[in-house]
Amino acid sequence: MRLLDIALITFIAISLAFPVFIWMRPHWQDMLKLEAAAQRFGDGHLNERIHFDEGSSFERLGIAFNQMADNINALIASKKQLIDGIAHELRTPLVRLRYRLEMSDNLSAAESQALNRDISQLEALIEELLTYARLDRPQNELHLSEPDLPLWLSTHLADIQAVTPDKTVRIKTLAQGHYAALDMRLMERVLDNLLNNALRYCHSTVETSLLLSGNRATLIVEDDGPGIAPENREHIFEPFVRLDPSRDRSTGGCGLGLAIVHSIALAMAVRLIVTPANWVVLASRLAGRYGITSRNLPLPDTTRTMVKSPPLCYKISML
Repeated sequence: MRLLDIALITFIAISLAFPVFIWMRPHWQDMLKLEAAAQRFGDGHLNERIHFDEGSSFERLGIAFNQMADNINALIASKKQLIDGIAHELRTPLVRLRYRLEMSDNLSAAESQALNRDISQLEALIEELLTYARLDRPQNELHLSEPDLPLWLSTHLADIQAVTPDKTVRIKTLAQGHYAALDMRLMERVLDNLLNNALRYCHSTVETSLLLSGNRATLIVEDDGPGIAPENREHIFEPFVRLDPSRDRSTGGCGLGLAIVHSIALAMAVRLIVTPANWVVLASRLAGRYGITSRNLPLPDTTRTMVKSPPLCYKISML
């Protein structure tokens, strides 16, 4: 009798499970379809849309998803149009103003120099805004190449030192080896912005290191300046952030340099991680392109020795 009860219960369970499976299968497939569309949209494919069969329980959800995607597309397009329009409208009067300034005979040399400096700052701000707007988008095309990274770094630092003779810009460690493909146009912008920021706030010295440990390359830019309080370090990559009175506009810059570095990191699918002692960028090189890694990987021992509590240190690590 007991075996008969077990067989009966098993038969009833199978009889119920089969129709439930048949009923749930299309719902499960629709859920996977929605998940895939949301993932592609989140990865920057803004033209991704989803359509469910008429009568599907996900039909209304698909319509809402498509409306949301259309609204986001419209917002991004209007933002780009607004930035481009503002930049164009500001450039035109600045050009006229500079021309009239050059033609004016009523200003002293000091006044003319001060006005030219202000105009140059406005022009630099416009260029930085345009760069930030171009990078601040879900998808950016990368132009990867495999340069001689140590030679590139040495040449670039020599050029920086030539135009800033009052400060010391030097290489601390330079590891030779094979480095992964990079978008050198963006990497040059990253290095320039980090060096400019370090030169602006250092006392006298900026040091740069290029390390290679296993499959990880690490670029370090550090200075001997006053540093940034730990509670403010997460905010330094926000646009137009001024953390304390010693870092104001009198020192130069327009507050977008590190924000552009952050945008470039996102464009290269690199994750920025803020640690108590430094800034670390981790990346995985997957199938010839950069992919995001969600693990807070420990720094290699060779890297730890390079960062003995410097006042300010930026790290960019490429796995």
